[in-house]
Amino acid sequence: MRSTFYGLEIARKGLHVSQKGLDVTGHNIANANTPGYTRQRLVTSSIEPSVYGNGIFTYTAKGQVGGGVTIQELTQIRDKFIDMQYRRENTKLGEWTAKTDALRYIEDVFREPSDAGLNAVLADFFSDLQELSKNPESKEIRTLVRQDAIKLTETLHHYYDQLIQLQGEQDTAINITVNEINDKIKNIRDLNELIFRFEIGGEKANDLRDQRNLLVDELSNLIKINYYETPDGRFRIDINGMPLVDHVHYQEIETVKDVKNPAGDGLDDLYSIKWKGTNMDVAINGGKLKGYLDIRDGKTPDRMGIPYFIEQLNKFAETLVTEFNAIHRTGYTLPEGDKPSETGIDFFATVDKDGNPIKITAKNIRLSQEILDSVYNIAASRQQVDLNDPNKPGDNEIALELVGLRNRKDIPIVGNFEDFTKMVIADLAVESSHSQKMLEGQEMLTDSLDITRLSISGVSLDEEMTMIIQYQHAYSAAARAISAMDEALEILINRTGLVGR
Repeated sequence: MRSTFYGLEIARKGLHVSQKGLDVTGHNIANANTPGYTRQRLVTSSIEPSVYGNGIFTYTAKGQVGGGVTIQELTQIRDKFIDMQYRRENTKLGEWTAKTDALRYIEDVFREPSDAGLNAVLADFFSDLQELSKNPESKEIRTLVRQDAIKLTETLHHYYDQLIQLQGEQDTAINITVNEINDKIKNIRDLNELIFRFEIGGEKANDLRDQRNLLVDELSNLIKINYYETPDGRFRIDINGMPLVDHVHYQEIETVKDVKNPAGDGLDDLYSIKWKGTNMDVAINGGKLKGYLDIRDGKTPDRMGIPYFIEQLNKFAETLVTEFNAIHRTGYTLPEGDKPSETGIDFFATVDKDGNPIKITAKNIRLSQEILDSVYNIAASRQQVDLNDPNKPGDNEIALELVGLRNRKDIPIVGNFEDFTKMVIADLAVESSHSQKMLEGQEMLTDSLDITRLSISGVSLDEEMTMIIQYQHAYSAAARAISAMDEALEILINRTGLVGR
């Protein structure tokens, strides 16, 4: 026989579940704008009807009524497959963001086309030489030649300095990003422990899981990771098969200044990324870290980075000095006072202050001391000049030959100076455009996945208001059932047996 209070117990359970549902719905609404929050739902099930005979659980009674409702779990509405897709694309987004930002900066450095760009400065220099060939004795034109030559060397210095500065910024960004990664994995490790302790009793640590999921999202933008959770709740994150976080353990990574700068000799060493406490390099296959490394170290056409563009500038500078000096030192200077016309003078410096030969680069290209001392030391004539001897008036053949360098197409290494610089700028433009398009496509894909994810996991206020009404009515109905049963019990207890009295 059923208990007299059986119906009250069923209604009580209904009240409890409805109240819990209102709590969950209120929690969802309160966190509608919380980053990383996943909406929660109360999962319920009915309690099977049962009778007890001789202490044994049976289902034999006819007309049995269920035992009411019970809470199975408080679950998150989340699609793990969409999470995995989002994080994979977020890794690519981080890489292309880092590359695109740096390539835009390099384009700004080269300033092409513009009046301050290398091609414009080079054109002005050759135009001055053209004027010199028309009037080799003009001090004013010689001064213009020297001024624009200095401007040309300063432009190369500026390009070099700006690229090296950007390389240093990329190196610093690598160090900062490694520290960010370490901070995040420490927090993930702490959350792993809290979640495991909380859920060991069968509960769900949904809000702690939200915090961990948000950290994994952020981590995936910095570096390519793989992650998984075992059936017993242990969470692990790997980098190329090596454990970064293994449940309640983690392995930090660190930066070490031991990489020889690929941009050239005499530069500061750069950071490598190693597993902390070991000499093992960390395999960086994606994320912002890969973007920073590619820009900092890239030296080939299929991996264009700062060293690649510095190498092109060095080729330009070295070839210009070699070809220009080879012609210039065969010419004769203009006499100045008691100083006669001389030959064998370099226009650009090829030795240091101590007279030791130097390898010409965009960093150290400069005019020779002779040219800096006097514009009369610019050689324009193939013949020795004596202004007091009508038989040695000089000529303009060296000036014309120097001007001819502008149109030559067979110059070793560069082919043609202007074409070479245009090719470098074109390579940069193509690489930057490709990176920009990849970034735009990646942003669209990542945003689309995030929108899909939010449509599943995000809080809809309209839906939550519907749930409030649903739970409110269920609560009211359960309360009304209790009132009805209370009235029935009052009749049973207080009025039974009173007939005839």
